[in-house]
Formats: sequence, C-alpha cells, structure tokens
Amino acid sequence: DTNNRLIRAKDRSGRSKTIEVQIRLRDHLKRYPDFYNEEIFREVIEETESTFKEI
Repeated sequence: DTNNRLIRAKDRSGRSKTIEVQIRLRDHLKRYPDFYNEEIFREVIEETESTFKEI
C-alpha cells in the first residue's frame, strides 16, 4: 500500500508526512518530466507567435 510505504519512509527520515510527500513529488517531477505538457506548451507558444505576426 502506497500510504504505508510513505509512512515508513517518513518515519525513517524523521520528517512529517507532508514534507516527505513534497520532497518525493519534486524528485519525481525532476526525474520524469511531463513531456506531453512541454509539447503542448510549445504548440501554444508557436500559435501565439504566429497570431501576433498575422495581426
């Protein structure tokens, strides 16, 4: 169970559960960035740039 693993990890580290989640979430997002959102972001930028050029 994910919650039990998280509790054991926070007990080992001595941190609160909230801080443990925050650290692990940041680490996960750094290791596995969401490339799909990056692609969408690029598309929006390209559309915005082309829209400004047309105006």
